[in-house]
Amino acid sequence: MSKIPNPGVKTYTKKELAGYLTGLAGQNIIYNIIATGLAFYFQSVIFLPAIACSLIFALARVWDAVNDPMMGTIVDKTRTKWGKCKPYLLFVPAVIMVTTILPFINGMYAEPNELHETALVEEAEYVDFVESDLVKSIEYDGVKYLFVPASGSWELQKDESGKALVDADGNLVKTKVMIYTDADKAPVTDPAVAETVLQEFQSEMGFEKKTGATAVIIIAWAAISYVLWGMTYTIGDIPLWGVTSLMTEDQNDRAKALTLARAVANVGMIGTLFTMIAPSFQGMWKAQGMDEAHSLRAAYITLAVVMTVFASLLFQVAGLSVKEKVAPQNKKTYTIKENFKIMFGNKPFRQILISGILRSPIQLLGIVAMTLVMYYFFNNDIGGTLFVDGALNVNLVLKVVILVVGLFGGMIVFPLFVPNLIKKHEKKSMYNFFTLIGAIPFALIFVFFKLTGGDILSWGGMVVMSVLFFMAGASMGSLNVLQSVMIADCVDYEEYNNGIRPDGVFFSGQSFITKLSAGIASLISGAVYMVVGFSDKNVALLNNALVNGADFKTYGDGKFAAAMFFLISIPPAIGMVLAALPTLKYALPDKEHTRILDVLNAKRHGESEE
Repeated sequence: MSKIPNPGVKTYTKKELAGYLTGLAGQNIIYNIIATGLAFYFQSVIFLPAIACSLIFALARVWDAVNDPMMGTIVDKTRTKWGKCKPYLLFVPAVIMVTTILPFINGMYAEPNELHETALVEEAEYVDFVESDLVKSIEYDGVKYLFVPASGSWELQKDESGKALVDADGNLVKTKVMIYTDADKAPVTDPAVAETVLQEFQSEMGFEKKTGATAVIIIAWAAISYVLWGMTYTIGDIPLWGVTSLMTEDQNDRAKALTLARAVANVGMIGTLFTMIAPSFQGMWKAQGMDEAHSLRAAYITLAVVMTVFASLLFQVAGLSVKEKVAPQNKKTYTIKENFKIMFGNKPFRQILISGILRSPIQLLGIVAMTLVMYYFFNNDIGGTLFVDGALNVNLVLKVVILVVGLFGGMIVFPLFVPNLIKKHEKKSMYNFFTLIGAIPFALIFVFFKLTGGDILSWGGMVVMSVLFFMAGASMGSLNVLQSVMIADCVDYEEYNNGIRPDGVFFSGQSFITKLSAGIASLISGAVYMVVGFSDKNVALLNNALVNGADFKTYGDGKFAAAMFFLISIPPAIGMVLAALPTLKYALPDKEHTRILDVLNAKRHGESEE
């Protein structure tokens, strides 16, 4: 395979670039499984408390503040016959595969019991109230209600093998109950009142929160497994991005590689579909007699294994394909403390790092998006919403496609034009432009949601949202490309000024920005969810209400829907504005970087000839 023409400098082949991009796609599928799927899994599948989820994600990011530069230091100290980044790309994907699956193999913090699987009898089937040991009671809105199983037992119906019976659709055959008021022992036949009281009964009596050592173990497993994933992911992420500055000496080829890498990274966002696809595996577990909650957990574990193994195989291709063409010039290695000084002593890198941290709230789009899509568009039941009376709901499909095309079109397609823009415009100016201009569509998302009264599902509403998501996604995608290119420039800046090339340490900064941003975003989402009550058994109660015909858009006066739209709009808009402040006076103009790179290349080729 011939090399991409760049006379006088060493650069990658098309085959090497294709292999690198394949591996990067796999790595980003893994990242998005965790980044968008794990929060939903923790909160809506195994029902961890919202504040516990937020603390887990936030504390993991605090550890990353130490771990990422530490791993960058280790990468920069690596000297092998393959180079300093390639060895990690060869051996780490298998480890990441294991640590990606571990967080999903956890117990349920709030677990349904047989009292949860209840349904109302028909009004005609009520009988006169008879006091018995079977009667259970709750107080709701100042009234005491009594619950009696119509079958004479609270146990679920089971077959000869002991498995709970399921209906033709694979759903558990629920225990039918009659509800009476305690004051006069009269049947509660008003459907709205009866359903509301039944949901409260299922919430209060049908779920058992784990306590004591069991609860500690479940939360500890979630925390430790997530931290382990973050550490191993970093070991692969730093070399994967750092190797781009070692694959070529040409800054145009490097910009091209990084742009394609960012585009492919966005293609890796198919990992975000994890949350939507997982429920399709639920039927196979319901057929084994599992209830709604446990079968959903099993479905997520199944898909986590399948997708992670596939993505890890793709990731492995990068290690087998890349070759390092730029040998490190510095022979001396540095301690973690020294590398911290190098990082923060490099002014342009410091500016990018601070800007990236201030832009943290944009990660809310990834953290909240799939939860929002699952609930707002599909009422947490993709099959039931997409297929009405056996027919495909074409209108809904087209509306969702419009929205997805807008978002992904902005994030994937628009950044492909960045290399050409870099040739014509100053990187600093473009970075600040996309940062400031991107705040506008983010802010308008929530404004438009409120203007529509919380219902954007009209054709006009979806088109407007698609345009806003396209503009927001285009800004995000372009900033990601520019950030990677500018960090690579900072490596050149450091080599020119101090004679060292800290690829690993500087690209650990990019990894740190990504993960710290996710942690800060998780704290924000956890705080908002806690305020509106979107947590542990309330989520379980919501799920049950949706199964019984409630509409997420209006459930709880629409406060959950409003909270999610707020999270993907207002905090990101504020973050984008703040992110422009550190780079308004960026310390490495393009003209100066071009001069630096010319000097470095002349020095390298001069030493090579000698």
